[in-house]
Amino acid sequence: MDQGVIVAALSVLFYFTTLLGGQPAQPVEPIAPPAQQQSYSVLGQTARIVADTVTVRSAPSPEAAALGVVRSTNQGVIILDKQDGWYKIRPSSGPTGWVPDYALTITPVLPKDLDRVILGYYIPGEQAYGSMLEHSTKLTAAAPLGWTLDSYGGLSADFDPQEMGRSLYFAGNQELETFAHVQVASHPTRLLTSSYLKQNTISQLVSTVEEWGLKGILLNIAYVPGAEQPELFAFLESLSAELQAKGLRTLVGLPLSADIDYQAASGSVDYVVLYSALQKDGPGPLAALPELESQLSAITQAIDSRKIILALSTSALDWSRTGSAQVLSHGEVLELAAQQGAKVRWDPVSMTPYFHYGNGGEVWFENRYSLKHKLELVAKYQLGGAALANLGQEDPELWNSVEDLLVG
Repeated sequence: MDQGVIVAALSVLFYFTTLLGGQPAQPVEPIAPPAQQQSYSVLGQTARIVADTVTVRSAPSPEAAALGVVRSTNQGVIILDKQDGWYKIRPSSGPTGWVPDYALTITPVLPKDLDRVILGYYIPGEQAYGSMLEHSTKLTAAAPLGWTLDSYGGLSADFDPQEMGRSLYFAGNQELETFAHVQVASHPTRLLTSSYLKQNTISQLVSTVEEWGLKGILLNIAYVPGAEQPELFAFLESLSAELQAKGLRTLVGLPLSADIDYQAASGSVDYVVLYSALQKDGPGPLAALPELESQLSAITQAIDSRKIILALSTSALDWSRTGSAQVLSHGEVLELAAQQGAKVRWDPVSMTPYFHYGNGGEVWFENRYSLKHKLELVAKYQLGGAALANLGQEDPELWNSVEDLLVG
């Protein structure tokens, strides 16, 4: 999907309002149905039940089936939709469904006043959306995946605009800072050797952030940079300067490697996002705790720890006999272990769970216990925050550790 299509999709979905606290969207001819416009405008807002009790119904109609009741004492009602004088709500306790608009009043969501960034990144879709519905109060920022930068600096997008719009609208109405997550999968050879391509790429990136009404960009360097690092970080510095002039922020995602000049990287951006899980050639822990701590200890000696966000994978790798790995969610891991009658074991060295199954199958994954140890490093080294990958694939109990260790 090229930039023109992104702009067109944006116009269809979001022409009528300001996106996510970012730049005002330009008015265009109305195309989206009024009901869809109304739905997006309220998505993610919070409300308070003003009636003593109100019946929650399966559809926006007094004749629809009753699902239960919510009371005025209910805390944390989130708005999911609005139609014809009815709101679809998700209460903190009780059924999700429709209530008449006179039964509640919208309340403002206050920006998170936390010392640390708690960033969620995800592929827009039902899994991620469900996790955001459940746990958005524990996040301060969101970075949906979907953009890719090629070696010539060409920016492409591969996502469902409606899914992207839904998740971003929800995040914005929950007062989460939103960032475009742009993947750089390999050495951007041509880009870094051409002044024209560099400026053209910066213009594309800045325009995309503004068009989607975001707060900035996360440029994820998904390979280990080598000799091109001076040019790469100079490019990031130029991008950051243009975004900063517009009140926007720049984050760079980098793998953990002794070959990377993190000091130079940190000088060019607002935050360095360190990816704890590396690409692996065979079975083993996604991120061994001793190795992770050793690398963090060295990096925090070189740069301000408050500029570091530690990114943690929340999913699993299932290694088959052929040597290829499949990504699994935590729920899929538990289901596979149960189906195979596998015994989950704990590796005391890496502090990671794993199990064997069948004829040579092996699964290494993250759960509430392994991730708690890694989240403790954020506090120990006084890092700027944590990023949780693959929202919707995590162990649900992880969020208790996030709240205890990072939110407080």
